[in-house]
Amino acid sequence: MKTYCEIVVKYILPGIRAIIAKDLIETYKLTQKEAAKRLGMTQPAISQYKKHLRGRRASILENDREINEKISILSKSLAERPIDPKKLRSEFCNICEFIRKKYGESIEEVLNL
Repeated sequence: MKTYCEIVVKYILPGIRAIIAKDLIETYKLTQKEAAKRLGMTQPAISQYKKHLRGRRASILENDREINEKISILSKSLAERPIDPKKLRSEFCNICEFIRKKYGESIEEVLNL
C-alpha cells in the first residue's frame, strides 16, 4: 500500500499541473514558456504535460466537478498574474488536501491504481 503522499507526488500533483498547463495555454493563451514560468517549471515539462507524457490521470481529476473547479480557480489566478512560489505551493497543498478529504482511502480506486 502506498502512502497518500506517494500517491500525490506520483499521480495527483502531475494531474493538477497538466490541467493547469492546459488551461493556461488553451484558455488563457499563454505560451508554453510563460506557463512554465508561472508554474515554476521548465518549458519542456509543460510540453510533456501537453503531450500527456506526464499527468496521464488528469482526466480523472477533470471529471470531478468540485476538484476541477478548484483547479480552474488556480489556473485563472496564474493566468492573471504570477503567484509567489510559497503561495503557489500552498494552493497546490489546499487542492491535494481537498482531494484527500473527499476520497480518503479510496483514492487508489478512484485513480485506478
